[in-house]
Amino acid sequence: MVWKHSEVQEDESSKIRWELPQYTRGKVLDIGCGQSKAYPHFVGVDNCIDNKLFGSQVEPDVKIDSADDLSQWKDESHDAVYSSHLLEHMADPVKALREWWRVIKFGGHLCLYLPDESLYPKIGEFGANPDHKHNLNQSKVIDWMREVGSWELLRNELRSQDSEYSFFQVFRKARTAQTFPCDDPKPVKTCGIVRYGAIGDLLQTSSVLAGLKRQGYHVTLYTTAKAHEPVLHDPNIDVFYLQDKDQVPNSWLGTFWANEKPKFDKWVNLSESVEGTFLTLPDRMSHQWPKSVKDKYLDANYLEFMHAIAEIDDVPHVRHYATEAEKVWARNERKKIGGDYLVMYVLSGSSVHKVWPHMDPFFAAMLLNKKRCRIVTVGDLSGQILEQGWEKEPRVKRRAGKYTVRQTLALLEQCDLVVGPETGVMNAASYMPMRKIVFLSHSSNNNLTRDWVNTVALEPTNTPCFPCRKLIYAWDQCVQGPETGMALCAENIKPDRVWQAIEFKKAA
Repeated sequence: MVWKHSEVQEDESSKIRWELPQYTRGKVLDIGCGQSKAYPHFVGVDNCIDNKLFGSQVEPDVKIDSADDLSQWKDESHDAVYSSHLLEHMADPVKALREWWRVIKFGGHLCLYLPDESLYPKIGEFGANPDHKHNLNQSKVIDWMREVGSWELLRNELRSQDSEYSFFQVFRKARTAQTFPCDDPKPVKTCGIVRYGAIGDLLQTSSVLAGLKRQGYHVTLYTTAKAHEPVLHDPNIDVFYLQDKDQVPNSWLGTFWANEKPKFDKWVNLSESVEGTFLTLPDRMSHQWPKSVKDKYLDANYLEFMHAIAEIDDVPHVRHYATEAEKVWARNERKKIGGDYLVMYVLSGSSVHKVWPHMDPFFAAMLLNKKRCRIVTVGDLSGQILEQGWEKEPRVKRRAGKYTVRQTLALLEQCDLVVGPETGVMNAASYMPMRKIVFLSHSSNNNLTRDWVNTVALEPTNTPCFPCRKLIYAWDQCVQGPETGMALCAENIKPDRVWQAIEFKKAA
């Protein structure tokens, strides 16, 4: 028996917390939350019959009379339900399970963490909880769930390490009969790789993924729901572990990763690289980089640096994998756009310095000198403000917020020229044969474009803060240009340099 009545027991949710994120994205109910929710974004639910637990006041987000009555919530209104050490207290556990199951969307998860009768005193034995109404084990709960609905059993683990005396089960709500994928054989050689970030970050990671796959690893990619779209069909990814932004608070990520690392034969964390930590995650720096170290590593090529972290010797290369349906759509879209020379202009990136303030004179010159060209502008909805003023020009196709990420990336292959700041779209085009003009800001030519093909990379002139590593730590210190009020690095890449880089006669 692991449980010892003489020892103070910690909060049960803390013992299982790090196993929950992959199953508890979106709207989550924590039923019987007690003194604390497992995660801040959960909605804590409790009846507060015990006003204090372990000396702490019970203050749930929602107070209910009984855990088997969730009538204030509609059917299929939540992405997940989590409950720890509650079901054994219910007079009718099947009734409670049906009610919890009712509010879960199809494809959502029921996560249960419950005391196991082989590890915890049974009812009537010394040390048993007097309020327990059932002795539980994995098989008994599975039998109850057969009365509730159709599901897939994703996790079914007896946990008896340290202070644990419980089992952990995860049921995914399905439309077909019960299945047990948790019993499937595990891959022989596994690797977990972490990369949070934007489109470009994930596309650069594709180079590492390919190398790991060539080394024979079954690859699980930890990333955010939004970021995984550009690598959705990457054949080198076997499993996605998706997290919403801030689902695991920054201050908890180190402990979360420490929990995940032992599950794999190899662990690669690209979100804590020097570049990533210094430039994009200043609030989660694990230590301060001395200037000599900072200069050494931030002057390195990012892809080569990531390969070194992953211990991959392959030559870096980025790839985007469009589906056949996406390729067909792109060819048809190209026909609809018309013209004999297609320019894709990338409006902006994810940071303040990734907007080029000289777009309008560039467009004007382009259309004047190449009559049959077409310019398609791409970006998210926020980019629509940058498209203003070109509503009446039929040769400019304004598509900000209208294409999906994957549609934009598929259309790349149909373009003759791609122009814009260093963004995910530009990274996706890096290996493609069309001409590219990329504006650099936080990254230098050496950092980024050494392996790009048919590319002119323009660095700003007369910009003391270029590249951004010369700033102290944060984007909010970005220096504004006096002419445009935009980032100085972007302002100092003048239109005439772009014009020279195009070389129309050769491009046509």
